[in-house]
Amino acid sequence: MRLYFRSPEKKIDMVIGKNEDSKPDREKSDTELIASFKKGDKDAFSQIVLKYQQRLLRIASIILGDQDDAMDKVQDAFVKAYFHLDSFRGDSSLYTWLYRILYNLCLSSLRKKKIISFLSSDSHDEYFNFPSPEPDPSEKLKRKEIMSAVTNAIKKLPVRQRMVFALKQFNSLKHNEIAEIMGITEGAVKASYFHAIKKLRKMLAQYGGNYEM
Repeated sequence: MRLYFRSPEKKIDMVIGKNEDSKPDREKSDTELIASFKKGDKDAFSQIVLKYQQRLLRIASIILGDQDDAMDKVQDAFVKAYFHLDSFRGDSSLYTWLYRILYNLCLSSLRKKKIISFLSSDSHDEYFNFPSPEPDPSEKLKRKEIMSAVTNAIKKLPVRQRMVFALKQFNSLKHNEIAEIMGITEGAVKASYFHAIKKLRKMLAQYGGNYEM
């Protein structure tokens, strides 16, 4: 699925979705892209989109539990970033800054809906490690059962623990990066993740080692 995104100034078109042909021969660093954008090179922003779109879409999907909503929020995040990139001071990394914009947009959306949900059990499959890449029918049934249990267990976590778990487990962010994104201390992140893992392991104990965290 692709989402076509036209920049606010309608000078460039960007595609949220894989587009290998659009990648430059040499991937510029974030510092180079930001500097180019501030000098008026709007194509630099399209390269930022291509660089981070999949990571942002993945975490938005996990938080919101709906692919269409996730794509809308990723688009909104890039629009907001487009208008504020000129004032980006580099106090944090670019991707942490983008994550924070997206995270706040997702939280705002959840507050409006008064719903905290995650992806369906089938959609979680890619984030967990199973021993057999092509399981037989009985293994597929067992996998589906485990993924359903994992999804239900995650839903039972308190909101902060759920968000910390999602950011760390599904996007491999470091504690300090999560702290910056969520606006909490690194100690609070570590505590939330510790308690999330402890609760999930307890809730999923019956499945033994068939999943990894």
